Formats: sequence, C-alpha cells, structure tokens
Amino acid sequence: MTEICILYSIYKRDLTIYSIRKSISEHFGIYTKPSHGTIHPALKKLSAAGFVNVRDVISDGGRKSCYYSITEKGKKYLSSLILLELSENPSVFINDIGIRTAALGVLNDSERKQFVEQTLKFLELFEIQTKRSLENEYLGLDYYQSESFNQCLKNIVSTKQFLNSLKV
Repeated sequence: MTEICILYSIYKRDLTIYSIRKSISEHFGIYTKPSHGTIHPALKKLSAAGFVNVRDVISDGGRKSCYYSITEKGKKYLSSLILLELSENPSVFINDIGIRTAALGVLNDSERKQFVEQTLKFLELFEIQTKRSLENEYLGLDYYQSESFNQCLKNIVSTKQFLNSLKV
C-alpha cells in the first residue's frame, strides 16, 4: 500500500522525499504512516521500474534535493494497484480499502465503479463468513470473541454504507 500512497502523492506535482512523507501523513495518516526507511526503498523500486522519475536540483545555497514525479507508466500502475484484488487477511484489507478509496480520484468513472462494485462483493462475502462464525454454536466463541466479531461486522456494514454513498 506504500506504493499507492507514494504514487498518489506525486500524481499532481513533483515532491521531495520529505514532502512525500508529509503528503502521505496528510492524505493517508489514518491508515498508515510509513517511515523514511520504508518510503526510500519503495521510491527506488518504483524508479527502477520506470514508474517514477527522479530529478536532482541544486539550491542557491548549493544543497542538493531530489524531486520525484510520476510517469505515464506510473499512472497506469497506480490505477492497477487500486483495482488489484484485495487481500483475504482482514487485518490488511480494511486499511487497504481506506487507502484505495482515498486515492479513487485518480481513476476514471468506470474504474471507480469497478472498484466500488468489486469491494462491495468482497465485503458481502466477508460479512457472510463473519455471521456464520457468530452463529456456529460448535465454535464455542467466548464473550470477547463474540464482541470482537460483532465489532468487525459493524465495520463491514459501515464500510459498505460508505462505499454505497460514493458518487461513482
């Protein structure tokens, strides 16, 4: 998901690594806060793949700054990352949905519609699985497990409501 955050951050303008980190914090901080040590290798990987350009600028004081910009190939890659199938790991996909939804502005209308439809289907399946677990008397869920599953259900329902409210 770091790649989505980076590419989204440089989608409209060139940024330094410091500015990228700040942009990620501002746009995606409720979902993730990658460190400089996570962003830097990701930028190198994106650059090596041709998704990001790096431009060195020397200031009047002689200090070198690297500015990163997204390429056309990087824009297509960003769209593909947003539309990529979600992880089946619940601890991962809830944040993934949030990050991808926050970056929907870079997609065209049909891609946004595709994202919302496939995410709603995914959430529907997870909701069914969670309800089955809660209803399965042979699992023997204790109070805390049941409450945890119920909280998960609430998150699923609210995420579905949110996605249904989007103008796509």
